[in-house]
Amino acid sequence: MSNEQNKTTIRRIFAVLNEKDLDDVVSYYQPDCLFHGWGPQTMDAAGYKATMSALLAAFPDAYFQMNDVIAEGDRVAVPHTLRGTHQAEFQGVPATGKSVVVEAIVIFRLENGQPAELWLGADFFGLMQQLGVIPAPETN
Repeated sequence: MSNEQNKTTIRRIFAVLNEKDLDDVVSYYQPDCLFHGWGPQTMDAAGYKATMSALLAAFPDAYFQMNDVIAEGDRVAVPHTLRGTHQAEFQGVPATGKSVVVEAIVIFRLENGQPAELWLGADFFGLMQQLGVIPAPETN
């Protein structure tokens, strides 16, 4: 697949993610797709869906804004921003009503036009600071 075709596939995945249809999102992936960075261990599609379901339940207005789409060969990198309001329990933290902004990047490895492996790097520490779980650094 060309770089442009791979970028189009990833843009479709983000569009479906923003519709909060995780079954449709997973339908784009290879059946044995691996997800790194969504938890302490590598996950399969079922683990990804469970993790994302918990996130979307806690932040029901979540929106994933793609800031760029960079493709080279079988890889597509997407720096993105998650915006949402903490309206239900998330990772043991009761709803705070706080709006959050989380910067992240996900790198997709595609096989035959479908993601086969993903790596997520997200500012979960900053998320916990925004929720008030971890003290934010003092500013001068």
